[in-house]
Amino acid sequence: MKKFFTDAFTEDQANVIVFGVPVGKDGYKPLESLRDASWFVEFFDIDSKKNLLENARIFDSGNTPISELASKVRRIIDSKKIPLMFSNTHLISLYSLKAFDDVKLIVFDAHTDLHDRFTDEKIQSADGTDDENVNEATWLRRFCDERGKDSVMLVGLRSVSEDVMGCLNDFNYFSSNFVKNNLEAVKRKIEEFTKDSDVYVSVDIDVFDPSIAPAVDYPEPDGIFFNQFKELIRSVSGKLAGADLVCLKPVENNQVTEFLAVKVIFEILGLIK
Repeated sequence: MKKFFTDAFTEDQANVIVFGVPVGKDGYKPLESLRDASWFVEFFDIDSKKNLLENARIFDSGNTPISELASKVRRIIDSKKIPLMFSNTHLISLYSLKAFDDVKLIVFDAHTDLHDRFTDEKIQSADGTDDENVNEATWLRRFCDERGKDSVMLVGLRSVSEDVMGCLNDFNYFSSNFVKNNLEAVKRKIEEFTKDSDVYVSVDIDVFDPSIAPAVDYPEPDGIFFNQFKELIRSVSGKLAGADLVCLKPVENNQVTEFLAVKVIFEILGLIK
């Protein structure tokens, strides 16, 4: 299996442990595609003149079944390393976050994932289940049932059902249009939200406009763009504790979304002090 980005470090030497979580039918395909693309993407930022990976020593430990996810993340945390996960479904965030005792969660996503009960054919295929209560459209609702809402920030939303909107009003959230029209204000909010905190960053790649991220299940129009994401993620003032990138759906002969996803990961790893 090809590793993500590098095979230069052993697990003991690494401070970032990468692993994939394939779920449902063909769940391994986006993981392979992302790993393949990672070897062809530069990690030096021309504008800031910064090596984004100067403090990241990456070890890819392969793939892990979702049933073992929480225990694996706990072992990584206990070894004072940062877990970085990839999956075809956002459901993994629910299980990975169980390993963290106290963390601020920033979710970049076109969707709220706050339904109490919901499913459709795409979700059933991605999650490998028809459970209406626990899936990638409900995972954040289940997380908040356990942990509350105060530790959650949602960024880039633009697909919200009317019944979820009432619930969403209690959250710290920013729509994609609000981000684009009030970028500096959102950056300040992120800085304040994450100050002096351990931070977990979860990115559903469909947060980006489908013109730059076409390889997703739900290509909602009017998303954010990479330059905006760069400014937002660089506003995180806390300590990176963990991260995931989810919901890539490869398109044959088109790696546009994979290259974007790798750049997003490099930006997140650039937070490591």
